[in-house]
Amino acid sequence: MAVTVTEIRPPERERWNRFAKSFPTFSLLQSFEWGEFKEALGWVPVRLAVRRDDQWVGIAQVLIKPLPVGSIAYIPRGPLVDWQDREAVLGLLEAIHQRAQAQGAIFLRVEPPLLHHPTNHALLRSYGLRPVPYTNQPRCTMIVRLPERMDDLLKRLPASTRYNIRLSRRRGVEIRVGTAQDLDTFYRLMQITGRRGRFPIRTALYYRREWETFHRYGQTRLLIACYQGRPIAAQIPFVFGAHAASFHAGSVDGYRNLKAGYLMMWEAMKWAHAQGCRTFDLWGIPDEVGELTAAGRPIPKGRRGGLWGVYYFKRAFRGDVVYYVGAYDHVYRPWLYRAVAFATERLGSLDRMAQLMDRLSLGGGPA
Repeated sequence: MAVTVTEIRPPERERWNRFAKSFPTFSLLQSFEWGEFKEALGWVPVRLAVRRDDQWVGIAQVLIKPLPVGSIAYIPRGPLVDWQDREAVLGLLEAIHQRAQAQGAIFLRVEPPLLHHPTNHALLRSYGLRPVPYTNQPRCTMIVRLPERMDDLLKRLPASTRYNIRLSRRRGVEIRVGTAQDLDTFYRLMQITGRRGRFPIRTALYYRREWETFHRYGQTRLLIACYQGRPIAAQIPFVFGAHAASFHAGSVDGYRNLKAGYLMMWEAMKWAHAQGCRTFDLWGIPDEVGELTAAGRPIPKGRRGGLWGVYYFKRAFRGDVVYYVGAYDHVYRPWLYRAVAFATERLGSLDRMAQLMDRLSLGGGPA
């Protein structure tokens, strides 16, 4: 039977989220709530479901960002569909292209949760999509499998990791649950971390809207690590269905001897486990780790710069390296696409490019 595609409205929120949660990956970025969060930041969510025999077989939450000229259409960690089901994929893509072009889109970018493999790359190209080198979401990550009992995971961790978790407690680090009043402290910690690591961070408004949206639905928790009453580190994990992830973490300079990051990550995993999660995505390590792992080559030791320090910390939790296909584009307006692609490459993400366009068109506002 032929497939049909319909636009999904708020009354079908629960059905939408149930379908997104059924996928074996962390699909929060395709959740109804993620669309609401991005809408508060100026994006327009368009939610499309493809059906066969009245059964949903795929969904795509398309985020449209209006620009001074045209717009961007972006599907983070989606579409969620069996890419081998050509009838469903073609029907869904046709509807996506129609909606995107009706909104004046310059191009469509998708970042599906497909693993890096020649077959998957060929599959995406067969649908008229082209690979691009820069992704908005991490292409390479580490995912920790959470067992039935967290004690079993603790036993599985390297002895050095277990030691650091306990050492942090012994040295007086305490982890408390933060509230909205702690978001300014969290942002200050992110600023310090961004300067130290020489990477751009989101705006204070972004973090506040994100926390407010997902805290409302019980899908996030702000963890604050304190030493002698002073906040020295913070982390915000998220849960969606049986999967969890940690998007943001920051810390002050110094205090490395307290090993607060180890204790905080362990507490984040324990919270996710208590919410029924069975995986915990550590969210972002160097792409080179994925390339080397896929090629069966060893990971170098002692590398510096970029995300390498983050990788050496995260590998202490014995996650599996996961390497996705990355970002693929479908271009509607080639001349404008070249300009937007150049700006995106220079700024590092679609979000930051869109924020720049906001400032240029509105004469100010949040970055």
